[in-house]
Amino acid sequence: MMFWFSLMKFMISWHLIWNTFRLLLCLEMFERTVTMNSLGKTFSLTGWKIGWAIAPPHLTWGVRQAHAFLTFATSNPMQWAAAVALRAPDSYYTELKRDYMAKRSILVEGLKAVGFKVFPSSGTYFVAVDHTPFGHENDIAFCEYLVKEVGVVAIPTSVFYLNPEEGKNLVRFTFCKDEGTLRVAVDGMKEKLRK
Repeated sequence: MMFWFSLMKFMISWHLIWNTFRLLLCLEMFERTVTMNSLGKTFSLTGWKIGWAIAPPHLTWGVRQAHAFLTFATSNPMQWAAAVALRAPDSYYTELKRDYMAKRSILVEGLKAVGFKVFPSSGTYFVAVDHTPFGHENDIAFCEYLVKEVGVVAIPTSVFYLNPEEGKNLVRFTFCKDEGTLRVAVDGMKEKLRK
């Protein structure tokens, strides 16, 4: 089940894939895949909660059942705006990818300079790191320290695990911020964390 969740989460960020990856063309995955997407990451509209799922008919029953309990209604003007956004020219996606790659580079290189072990990210604007070199008991304690002492927010990953112990050594940062904010955050961590 974890593989399917990861696969579905990965597909939500399809325009943010940094390396060429054609999952649906391999291993006859189309017949076994639910492709999900939303306006949130691609158009910076996370509050709109407009998304969609594409799948072979035999897989859509479960998606439709889950949807019935998750969403009541999306306002009509937002649906029309979504339709317009989806007609953006290819140049929009090229520029978005270039922008995010530059921001990812700032954050990843900065986190490495601070002393984190950084894990690669290929389809998201989050970067996972191992926080253990800095001596905190777990991810939640480390994130609380970051907020209080450094003024930087990270997300503890243990909240995403069925067994939170499995995620206690990792936190994630996001690079969907302006470059100045990323540089200030990295500089703050260099000052307060670097040994």
